[in-house]
Amino acid sequence: MRLTFSASSPSSSSSLDLRKSRLSAYIFSLLAFAFIFFFAAILYGEDFVYIFILGNSENNPLRQPISTINEAKLAFALWETKEGCDVFSGRWVKDELTRPLYRESECPYIVPQLTCQDHGRPDQGYQHWRWQPHGCDLPSFNATLMLETLRGKRMMFVGDSLNRGQYISMVCLLHRLVPENAKSMETFDSLTVFTAKDYNTTIEFYWAPFLLKSNADNAVIHRITDRIVRKGSIDNHGQHWKGADILVFNTYLWWMTGQKMKILKGSFDDEKKEIVEMPTENAYRMVMKSMLRWVKLNMDPKKTRVFFTSMSPTHAKSKLLGIRL
Repeated sequence: MRLTFSASSPSSSSSLDLRKSRLSAYIFSLLAFAFIFFFAAILYGEDFVYIFILGNSENNPLRQPISTINEAKLAFALWETKEGCDVFSGRWVKDELTRPLYRESECPYIVPQLTCQDHGRPDQGYQHWRWQPHGCDLPSFNATLMLETLRGKRMMFVGDSLNRGQYISMVCLLHRLVPENAKSMETFDSLTVFTAKDYNTTIEFYWAPFLLKSNADNAVIHRITDRIVRKGSIDNHGQHWKGADILVFNTYLWWMTGQKMKILKGSFDDEKKEIVEMPTENAYRMVMKSMLRWVKLNMDPKKTRVFFTSMSPTHAKSKLLGIRL
């Protein structure tokens, strides 16, 4: 007896329905993925463009194995300039398109002495300058990448009010990307700490105008005419700098008294103090040597980036005040 099965047999119909069901689910998944990608592109289009550019950069360390990046690249070493390019040789150029990167009215952390607009400055042209090196370009500032670079790290500015201004600018550049309930700014004597909780990172400022211990170390009351610096006392402040992944030092403006510096050889607690005077440049050289020695003994160059900011304009005028070393 010969058995035949028609195309409409139950098993064949069931198999066809199963294939249709799978095809429908596949099409639905593609449509859902396309919608999600389109939505994300709207929200993060700028970052996608940035990632695309970064991904095609010959100097992009993110194209290297992760182990290589961790071993060879420290914080703030994601970008490299062309070989032989001196980023310190350049000029300031007007940039109406991308500057300013933030406005003082948008930053709740900016200190009164830095609020030029609130103090009545009529023009805003000073906000539109950027540094253009000769022969190469600096990458545009990217707050998202900056926070990711700082994830799990501690960045600290150390020095006087000029470095405090740099610190405040850094916080103002980044804080908008951090939710209100995930950030804080706290002050502990000479130390001010901005915390971005979601990134497990802190950006800090430590007031130490001479780096060494001095009679001007009070973070609030420090406008002292007769300034005294204690020799060999960098550990007094240095104990608070240990553990930082990025250290940015500065000390300069407070040395510009036009007089010889008074150096304390003993302790501020001594009943009879041994104080000697020396030329400003000699005292400045002494502090620089102390700082370099401290960095060498306490900072691991494989884990920590150390920067030093030297000459800077005063708060009141753009003229540079210079001393010879």
